This record gives sequence, C-alpha cells and structure tokens, in this order.
Amino acid sequence: MHIKNELTVPAPQPPNTYWLDLSAAADYLGVHFTTLRRWTDDGKVPCIRTPGGRRRYRLAELTAFLASLQQGATRTLAPALPGAGLARLLPPKHIGLSGEPWYGRLDENTRAAMRSGGQQLMAVLMQYATRSNGGEAFLAEGQRLAGAYGTACHRSGLSLIEMLRAFLLVRRSINDSVHQAGALAGVPDADTWRLYERMTTFLDALLIATVAGFEDARTRALPATHPTPSHSA
Repeated sequence: MHIKNELTVPAPQPPNTYWLDLSAAADYLGVHFTTLRRWTDDGKVPCIRTPGGRRRYRLAELTAFLASLQQGATRTLAPALPGAGLARLLPPKHIGLSGEPWYGRLDENTRAAMRSGGQQLMAVLMQYATRSNGGEAFLAEGQRLAGAYGTACHRSGLSLIEMLRAFLLVRRSINDSVHQAGALAGVPDADTWRLYERMTTFLDALLIATVAGFEDARTRALPATHPTPSHSA
C-alpha cells in the first residue's frame, strides 16, 4: 500500500524530502525496527533502496502512515513517555471551523486537504510530545504542514485575522482532545510538565510557521515593482 502525503496546495519542499534510515524511521514511528521491516515487506510502508541495498524512508510518507494508524486502521504505536493517554489521541472531530463566516469560501479540495493535514499534525504532535528530548524531525514536519496551511488560507482569500482565529480554534480543540484522553490527568509530576512543555513548544512553532506561510504567499502574490528611472539634469 503506497501512502502519498501531499496537500492540494503547494507547500515548502525541502523538509518534505528528508530521508531516514531503517533505525531512525522505526524510532520515528515508535516501533522496533523489525516491525517496520515487516510492514515494509508487506507493502504497508513505502521505502526506496540505496545502491548498497539499504532502506530509506521519506519523512512525509512516514507521517502519512502515522495518520492512517490514528484513523483506526491499526493501533500498534507505543509512546516513549509515561503520558500514554496521547497514544489514544484521535484527531478532533468538532473544531468549529464550519461555523466561521469564511468557511463557505473554501472549496471542497481545500477542506479535504486541511482535514488530512490536521490528522497528520496530530500524528506528528504525538510523536514529538511523548519524547523526553530531541525530535527535531517531527517539529520540522509539523512546521512544513503548518506552513502549507498558511499558504492555503491566503490563496483561499482569508485575512490574517481569520487565519489566526482558525488556528486558535484548532489549538483549543487539540488541547481539549489531550485532556479528554487523560494525558495530563492526575497530580502534575516531572513527566507531565515535560509533556505539557513539549506540546506548548510544538504548537507555538506551528503558529509561527502558519503565519510565515501566509506572509510568504502574500508576498509572492504582490505585483512586481520596478524602480523608477532617475532623470539627471
């Protein structure tokens, strides 16, 4: 099964081309490398082979695979921290975006792309937040997806304020889902605070990336300006 991970709107490409070896890809998914090798042999996770026969996995396709697991196809991931509630975390179903005045201006392709991207973001968030440290690849992939959101919002005619309102609705929905999953339940301890801090770091980075994607699209949409030639006396 080949899983393709791309939005219907253009997205910044460099992070999307990250390739991981078998060990790093297994760590990304939170499984043993023998499990990933079996999934690959079964055609569930795509990879390429180097001239030396080594397996290489594209980060974007691993993220899409995580999203498919979260949709209920398979439940085999194990978090790296005691915040096990995140392993049960599903993409929020009732964000409230459909009630926003601008929602009707989005075509169905854009809505579908945003839903898919949102599911992928939840998968990446889970992998980043449940690690005690590191995880820069997850953060970079989240920023890539968020940048694509910003670009899509601008090209759909949303204002910056409307886009920020949408982001805050999504963020609130994610926070609600985490609490409902029980990931932050109980008396706060070191692991709980670490989980909270990493979630906050991730979501803050997404906000900045979303605005950056919006601003980049707005800049590229501006008409080209040419300097006025000077006339010497």
